[in-house]
Amino acid sequence: MEPTTTEFVNQYLESGGAPFNIMNLLVFSYEGLAAMSNMVHDDIANAFGNSDKSAILDTVSRKIVESFDAKKADAAYDETQQLPKYIDEMIPHIVWRRTIYRLNEMHPKSTMLGAALQRISDQGYQAEMTLLNSTSLHAHVFYPLLVECFENIAPSDGENAQTQMSELINSVCRGEKTYILAQYVLQNVRRKLGNKASASIQRIEQELESYMLDNYDLPQLAIHIKLLLNGRAVGGDDAVANAVTGIIQSTHATPGDVVVLYTQYHNAFVKGQQVPPVDLLRDERVLLPMMDQAFSHIWSSTPINTRTDLMDKYLWLIAYATLFNDNELNNATKRESLGQLVSQMKELREEIPIHPNQTNFNKIISKIINWISVPVLARIVVLWIRDVLSYDGFSYYEMYFHSSEVPTPLLLLEEIAHCHPLLKPLVFSVYKESFESKVQGFLPDKQIRLQKVVINRIAALVQMDYALPVMQYFSKQVDVVDETVTVYFIYRTLVQFEPPYSEEFYIPVLQLTERVMNSLKIAREKELAPIREFLQSIDHATAKRQLSLLPAPSATS
Repeated sequence: MEPTTTEFVNQYLESGGAPFNIMNLLVFSYEGLAAMSNMVHDDIANAFGNSDKSAILDTVSRKIVESFDAKKADAAYDETQQLPKYIDEMIPHIVWRRTIYRLNEMHPKSTMLGAALQRISDQGYQAEMTLLNSTSLHAHVFYPLLVECFENIAPSDGENAQTQMSELINSVCRGEKTYILAQYVLQNVRRKLGNKASASIQRIEQELESYMLDNYDLPQLAIHIKLLLNGRAVGGDDAVANAVTGIIQSTHATPGDVVVLYTQYHNAFVKGQQVPPVDLLRDERVLLPMMDQAFSHIWSSTPINTRTDLMDKYLWLIAYATLFNDNELNNATKRESLGQLVSQMKELREEIPIHPNQTNFNKIISKIINWISVPVLARIVVLWIRDVLSYDGFSYYEMYFHSSEVPTPLLLLEEIAHCHPLLKPLVFSVYKESFESKVQGFLPDKQIRLQKVVINRIAALVQMDYALPVMQYFSKQVDVVDETVTVYFIYRTLVQFEPPYSEEFYIPVLQLTERVMNSLKIAREKELAPIREFLQSIDHATAKRQLSLLPAPSATS
């Protein structure tokens, strides 16, 4: 079993050693652990009819971990700079990879195990390594993992972005070292790529920062790292750093902080001097509180702030943060657009009606269409629509809902989601509120008709590559809504697509159809037809079984 046995025997015999002695040594030193393991497995399989090797493999893995000597392993590796051949034989098998992971967690500074992790990573198993605490200690392993996570998340939208982000958070947000490295790499990638990847990279930065702020024992860590990476001093006389820290910590943009930021950014901008980093303003924990101060009277009971001089500062900072990158300060077109955007925000702030009736709503539609072409204004309009619909117990639906017409606010939300993909989560949250609403005066059948109208709009989100969040939501709603509503959702979703279906799509749909099978059996043929076609196209045992339970197509269909 020892790989060097043959070489040792030959050397012994060539040096004049007695064959009898070498035979005795081989016989009495041979333990045959591998052979005994196979024999035990065969005995278990014969006695209990179970050919599963997991118990034997787990035991062997545990023995390896218990007997591993990191010092000896590192000494051998440091001498040759070569991994033992058995490492390459272990890597294709998940049980042995996990053994190496366990050893690495126990001996995080082992050079041999670090090289083994690199070999595992090189062979394409990076995804399963994201949860290892010790990975971050090996820069040659952690950096490629980080890059791969960034590459997977950056182009993602809706469908799998959150899953990818969760994996990245598990890798990065385990401590200060990994977090700093990730934010440093992200910042350099964003600056190198410029506008090509600015939005997606910034989204990753903010997700990581939000997690650290909300979950880490030292919430100021994320703020300080952000400021330091942007070249600002922490805890000193840096006015911008102090104002940004104050807004993030208090979640409120006070007039004092806003005046400081306006003075620092606007004065430098006008004089053509070095403007502080725009990323500090663009951070959602800075930008959104400023937007709340300027526009929250539109969607809450907050009275409108009539201080024109102060509001001008809020609006200029919001416009600058949403329009400019640090390398565009001399862009004449952008400078002109800055003034136009400030004017548009003033117009929206002053003219959009609060809790409008249908007549007033229709009067301003043309201006709303113009406003929602601009991302920052579109976000404000979404929040305004949420208030319009939900005000006074969703009284808007009570007064204006007709099942033959789609409410205009819902159509506007769909247009916003189509034009601004990053606003899809916010739009979906408004849809969910309407779907779950209990409108006073609505009989159950009218409430269901409203839910189906909302489902039509939600189904459009699915078509916009937002299927996963929608499917996850309806998997939770299936037990609290009428089954006919879930059947309608499945129908409206499937009627938009044709085979082939990805596994990420058809598995959640199969789970939904399984839970409403009794209602599917009595559903209308119009709803059954696309569901039947869907099941026929899926090579899956569950799909075949469900198809057999559905009624056959009617002769007149």
